[in-house]
Amino acid sequence: MTQLNIAVVFGGPTQEHDVSVVSAQQLMDAADMRKLNIIPIYLDFEGRFMHGDRLRDLGAFRPRPGGLKQVQFAWGDNGPCLRHMDGSDFQNIDCVLPVFHGPFGEDGRIQGMMELLGIPVTGFNATNSAIAMRKDATKAIVKTVGVNVVDHVVANHATLQNPKALCQKVAQEIGYPAIVKPANLGSSIGVGIAKDDDTLIALVQAVLRQDGFALIEPKVQNLVEYNVALTFRDGQIYHSAIERPKSSADLLDFKEKYLASGDGSPPKKGGKLGNGPVPSQGMLSLTRDINPGIPAGLQARIYEYASAAFSVLGLRGAPRIDFMVDDKTGELWFNEINPIPGSYGFFLWEAAEPQLLFSELIQHLVEEAIGDSLKSFDDPVPQGAHLLPR
Repeated sequence: MTQLNIAVVFGGPTQEHDVSVVSAQQLMDAADMRKLNIIPIYLDFEGRFMHGDRLRDLGAFRPRPGGLKQVQFAWGDNGPCLRHMDGSDFQNIDCVLPVFHGPFGEDGRIQGMMELLGIPVTGFNATNSAIAMRKDATKAIVKTVGVNVVDHVVANHATLQNPKALCQKVAQEIGYPAIVKPANLGSSIGVGIAKDDDTLIALVQAVLRQDGFALIEPKVQNLVEYNVALTFRDGQIYHSAIERPKSSADLLDFKEKYLASGDGSPPKKGGKLGNGPVPSQGMLSLTRDINPGIPAGLQARIYEYASAAFSVLGLRGAPRIDFMVDDKTGELWFNEINPIPGSYGFFLWEAAEPQLLFSELIQHLVEEAIGDSLKSFDDPVPQGAHLLPR
């Protein structure tokens, strides 16, 4: 069996660097080595692509390993490849599989770079990735296909020049308590609850030190969260198991989300083909209920909203869509879409019906990307538009 050469790219100069590293290790551990030759590529804090044997050792990241060599992606004589900085090709590749969370990776920048070079890349394309990372933009789009969303106010540095007007707008359109969060980051980084004007301005200022936009939304009463991942395979949309995150606090923040166990234990691996599913808890023992008991009507609406949002936002990859529910009224709202969820949501697919092992999910992502048309390197200008000599 001929192996495909897959460059798994992770890390990045982002607040979610560590989550990316952990997710990538889980994915590389779970890949079916009979079909895929995994080539780890680390994007460092300076924005350089690095390669080396130590990238497969999670213990070497403190926060990044040494002994790496800089490489670059290119189109060589035999198609997509990785090159040393002296210009020599050292590895042909068939596909790039990004494992990033947040800016500089999940937001379309890496995808756009690969598309420009003509290299197949898994998941959402550059445009859809960028849209998916702007929470206010995704809400506006999914609303057009009948998906329910909560109201919101967007703030930026210009808005903060008149803080009184911002507070008045929030009081009139949102009310307190209000949720303040970055518009472009994931993993619950920077999320807080504003209960008055002073805390609102302080939280917006804190968010704007990490992101260009702050999103302000009403705090949903009796909040219960439900998340579901999706893929498009064999001409139809498939849903993963539904998860219901647990939280002992008013808000599921970043540390609770990823470090709930508090014991520093390494992440568990997903099931491999031929070995059966391995019990898995995802990113560092996040506490969650998988396939919780929920009313059939609510489950059907979650699937309906998820399918509509997935269809209009990309219909590619394996994104996870997060929803909010008022547990007393049963009202359901779209919250956000994660183009590259932590651990690629493998624990949701292993608990799905039909079951999809992490190995199979990875294979699907790769085959989907390679199956798309490659960028043409022929002259793209039609004859009637020639203004320069050919």
